[in-house]
Formats: sequence, C-alpha cells, structure tokens
Amino acid sequence: MKKAFCVFLLFLFVLQVFAGERKKVAVVLGGGGAKGVAHIGVLKVIEEAGIPIDYVVGTSMGAIVGGLYSIGYAPAEIDSIVKAQDWTMLLSDRIERSSQSFPEKELSERYILSLPFGKDKKDRVIKGVIKGQNLQNLFSNLTVGYHDAVDFRTFRSSFACVAVDVVDGKEYVFTQGSLPMAMRASMAIPAVFNPVRLDSMVLVDGGLNNNYPADIARNMGAEVIIGVDLGTSDLKVLKGLNTPGDVVGQIIALHGLDKYENNKDITDLLLRPNMSPYNSASFTSAALDTMTCRGEQEARSKWDELVTLKQKIGIEDDFLPDEKEGRGELVSGNDEAITIRTIRFEGIDARDEKWLLSLCKLKENSTVTIAQLKKAMDIMIGTDFYANVSYKLSGANQDELYLIAEPKAMSSLNLGLRFDTEEIMAVLLNATLDYRTRFRSRFAITGRVSESSYARLDYTIENNPLRNFNLSYMVDYKDLDIYHRGKKNYNTTYLHHLAQFGYTDMNWLNFKFQTGIRYEYYDYKRFLFSGEAQEYDPSPEDFISYFALAHYETFDRGYFPNKGISLRLQYDIYTDNFVKYKGHTPFTSISACAATIIPLNSHLSLLPSAYGRALFGDDVAYPFLNALGGEVFGKYTPQQMPFAGINRVEVLSNALFVGKLHLRQRIGKKHFISLIGNWGIHHDTPKKIWDGKHIWGGSIGYGFNSVAGPLSVNLGLSDRSERVQFYMNLGYYF
Repeated sequence: MKKAFCVFLLFLFVLQVFAGERKKVAVVLGGGGAKGVAHIGVLKVIEEAGIPIDYVVGTSMGAIVGGLYSIGYAPAEIDSIVKAQDWTMLLSDRIERSSQSFPEKELSERYILSLPFGKDKKDRVIKGVIKGQNLQNLFSNLTVGYHDAVDFRTFRSSFACVAVDVVDGKEYVFTQGSLPMAMRASMAIPAVFNPVRLDSMVLVDGGLNNNYPADIARNMGAEVIIGVDLGTSDLKVLKGLNTPGDVVGQIIALHGLDKYENNKDITDLLLRPNMSPYNSASFTSAALDTMTCRGEQEARSKWDELVTLKQKIGIEDDFLPDEKEGRGELVSGNDEAITIRTIRFEGIDARDEKWLLSLCKLKENSTVTIAQLKKAMDIMIGTDFYANVSYKLSGANQDELYLIAEPKAMSSLNLGLRFDTEEIMAVLLNATLDYRTRFRSRFAITGRVSESSYARLDYTIENNPLRNFNLSYMVDYKDLDIYHRGKKNYNTTYLHHLAQFGYTDMNWLNFKFQTGIRYEYYDYKRFLFSGEAQEYDPSPEDFISYFALAHYETFDRGYFPNKGISLRLQYDIYTDNFVKYKGHTPFTSISACAATIIPLNSHLSLLPSAYGRALFGDDVAYPFLNALGGEVFGKYTPQQMPFAGINRVEVLSNALFVGKLHLRQRIGKKHFISLIGNWGIHHDTPKKIWDGKHIWGGSIGYGFNSVAGPLSVNLGLSDRSERVQFYMNLGYYF
C-alpha cells in the first residue's frame, strides 16, 4: 500500500512537470500613506524580471496601488495617475468654487471653524477631519466597470485588501463587492478620514491590525510571496518618539507586532525601500517622484534574488508572462465618455431630484464624461444640502447611474476671527438650526463682537436650497470715526435696527437675484466734531425701503482669485411711509460694480475694476450718503466702497465713480505682491458727475493666503491724506 502511494505521488509530480504547472505568486503591498507610491517602482521591476503575479494583496495605500494594478493598470499608468493629481484638493473635501452656491461661498469665506450638531447622533459626530469624498470619486473614476458587487478573484490578478471593523476590532478582508469602496475603506485612517459603513460594520484603515497582510495572500492560495514593507511597522527607539504622531504610530506597531513578525516569516522575498526622511503625509510632487524611484531602486538591488525566485516558482530564467495591455483609456479619466440610460438617486429627498438633475445638467439616455459626472457631484455638494456624494455605474451594460449622497448636517456652530490695525480683533459667532420638515426651514443666530458689534436673527423657508424666503432682524452698534482729507472730522455713535423680508433665487450657481422690503431705524446717540464746522446733525429716523439685487460672479477664489468676473447691480427706493419720503417723491440709489482678471503670464495678473453709486431725489438722508475708504466693500457702512490710499471712511457727494487697476505678482503658491492705483470722481448732482472733483490714490502691499484667512499688509497714499497710511489685516472679512 505504501509503495503504491509513493508511485502515485511520483506520478503527480511528473504530471505537474510535463504539464508545465508552476507555483502561484502573490505580491503583498503594505500600508504607509504617501510612501505607498514606492509600490509602483517595485511592480515595474517585478514585471521586468518576468515574474507572473497571480494575487495582489494590499493595505491602505497598498490597497489603492494593488487594486488598480489587479484590474489591468500598468505601473507606468499608475505612476501617471499619481503625478496628475492635485493632492491638496484630493486630500480634502474642497470643491471648485464654481460649483458652490452663493451661500456656501459666503460661509467658506467667513468662518474658520464649523462644528455640526443636531438631534441625530450622526449630525453630532465629527467622524474625521476629511470626509474622503474626493478620493472616493477618484477611485470610482478609475474603476468604471467594478462598482457593482464583483468578485475580486476574477480580476487579471486576484485581489484582496484589508480593513478593520471598529465595532468588534477584527480585520475584514475584501474579496468581493465594490472595488472603489474597498479601496476607500482600507485607507480610512481613524480621525483623519471618515470611516466607511458597510452593513453593520464601521470600517477603517487595515493597517491598525494588519499593515503587511502576507497571511491573507497565503490563505488565498499563494505559494510564493514577494512583499513590500514600508517600515511603518518598525518599533522606534526612545530618541524617535518626539511627537504625538510618533507615539500613535508606536502603539499601532506594538499592537500588530506579532502578526507582522509571522507575516515576515512566510514571505519569500521582502523588499524594504529606504523612505527616509519622508513620511505618510509627504504628498509633494518631488517627494512622490523620489519615493517611486526608491521603490524601483530597492527592487533592482534584489534583481538576483528575483531571478533565483523564478526557479522556486517553477519557470525558466528567461520566462516572460504575457505583456499587459494596460488601461490607457482611463488614465486621463476626465475625457472618458459613458452612456447613461437611467439615473437613480440614493439618500436624496425625492423633492430635490428634479431640480438637482436640472442644476447638474444630467439627462437619461445621454452620453456624459467623467469630468461632467465630477462636476455634477461637486454641484450637489456645493448646494450645501448634501454631503459624501459619490456615484456608481451598474447594470449589465454599466449604463445605470446611481448618485449617492447623505443629507448634510445643516445645524452647526460657526466661528470667525479677524485681526487688523483698526479694530484689533473681531469675533463672529453663529448658530444655525435646521428643521427638516415638510417646509424646510432654518433659524440662525449671529453675533459680531468688536468696536462695531451686531446681533442678527434669520429665519429662512426653502422651496429648495437655492430658492428661499428670508425674514431677518438685526441690531448693530456703531462707533464710527468719519474723516475728511485724512483728518478725523467727527465721531458718530448710534444704534441701527433693521427688519427685512426678502426672496432669493440662486438657481444658477454663479448668479443670485434678491428682492424684498426693509424697515430701518437709526437712533443717533451723539455726534462729536473735532472742528467748528458741524455739517451733519441728523435726528433719530426710520425708513421703509424696497430693494433689488443682481449679482453674477465666477471668481475661482474669494481672495486672491486667478480667473473669473464679477458683475453686481443694486437698486433701492427709500420712503418713510411705504410710498413717499417727507411728503414728496422717495429718494433712490443705484450702485454697480464690475471686476475681472487678466493674466499677463503664469504669475503676473492685472485686475481692473470699476464701481460707483448714485443717489437721486430731494432730501437724501444722512445714513445713506456715499462713503469711501478701506480695503473691501461694506466694512464701515453697507454702502461704503473701497479706495486704496484711504484707510478710514470719508463721506462724499451724491454721485461717486471709481476706477481701479491692480497689478498682482504671485510668488510661489500663496504669496503675493500688489501694486494698486485708483482714481475717483464725485459730484452732488449725478448728471454732472464728470464735472466733479477728482480723487487719486494707490498702495503697495504684500498678501498671503493662509489657513486662517487672507493676510494683507499695505502702505497707501492719496490726495486726501498728508502722509503714508499703514494697514494690516489677518482673517476673513465679516
């Protein structure tokens, strides 16, 4: 019996040899954040060595590179994808400003901190600093055809990746399902990226339990394992534990130490590229290029071991597997055309589907590009009503488009801060409460604390997020110095009460139309004149006014824009009894502003603008007189217009026009040098504006686009002042 068994084994061995069968090979790609681009260089050399790859197993960044490789992307294509990305945008939740609605633009350029809250626990939890929706959508773009419940073992190379379920602490191995979801879950670093919810699981980065998953490859059937370890599992000595990140990394390494040692033991060839001094957050272009080359260098240094490994696999030294064709048609991604037969929404209020389709310019039975899909999702996010927007293509012909989103936690606490040489510090606090009832509404309380403080209440009823009726009440306190030709002329202190009812339509993303009625009451407390002349002596007075505003704006940034145009027109009618003012025809105002950007080269731009305001009628009331000065519109009073060289506000004639040329030189990515020249003309009679008095001024300044808002420092001079004026600001204007 024993003899017969030995003969049978010999027969199987001979059969295997003559049949040309070989051992199955797996490549295991460890986690390491940005350092994972080293996997690209390693894969390139493994292919050159002629080693077939039957299985690819990865964690975190290894799951991303491995997932793309397993469905047919060549290493060179993956390298091109990595180099083509805007990693600053990708590793954030930011979207292009052109996709944001007007309210979203205003919020993003006013508050530096926003904390969600609400009745639902989901609304109160800050899941991660980054939601990861930009990454999710990139993965979807690159894996068209693999969005449904697919079997990863049917890929060109069988694929698996590892995540951790934080509910029970156990690792979860993806071998089927949605490929972009699996890749996204495997790299969801806790507290950095939002976790991925799947069934009853909450999945995060697989590196917490198994950062080098060679055991998964063995369980899949691999007989020969080539691994890439990026050193994130190494324990640091005392000198290496200097930051909180070092300590967290050490805890994770200690947690997975036993598994890591076992996985190293079952690896036939372990490659460890030198990643010093780079870390998991080194996403600069130069760092990514260097780390990719380091991976290739490490693999080439093990060339002899790779060739020797072919004998163990059971192939000839000169064996070369079939050459991969790659997936070049998707490397650029944005131009890939997709036929869409049906469009379905998941997680979206049925009342919103029609206007979202119209706003996103998507139609059933049409052809769209990846770029158009990305724009549509950005627009959905830009409405400020939905979050975590993604898509998948389903159906036998991949022509069923599903747009997936979560209602955004609209209730939030918001904080704004600003420092300048005039007010020293200003604080803006806001609490917004969202009521998702049949008639969706919001209630907001806003307070500004500074030399000029205010409190404001807003109640908004929305037909949809871009069309609403708004009822507001505001009381603000002003302690305002008014200058004349550079010298303080007088100080005025007053309370201003405003009640407003309006309708806003922003159904075009770049266009806002607003109309309504206002009640205002000015309660003057004092006028202190520095000279003998007392030009103004207004009494407390109330006004009822009607207004209409149209604003079209396409700037790519609120501050330091590179392209775009802004056109703004406003018309106001002022009365004291709904019909007349002081028994006669109401007085009116019309204001307009136009601005654009003309790039002269990649770093130098010319920003021309023109703006003005005219008052018509008898007995124009003091609170609405034209005011000029400062850096931005509306800093001192709602009708105040900026003028370089006049830092403080001056009251001028009934008709005012300003033309400005701004020459701006960009240094690096965030630093700017500005040279501004402006000229103005004003007259008491609008029809005689060109016969009026002239004003000139200018400034030279430095700007920096910081995370806390814009920093600007400038020196200005005008014919209204006797000396150079200095001004500095840090933070968003509000």
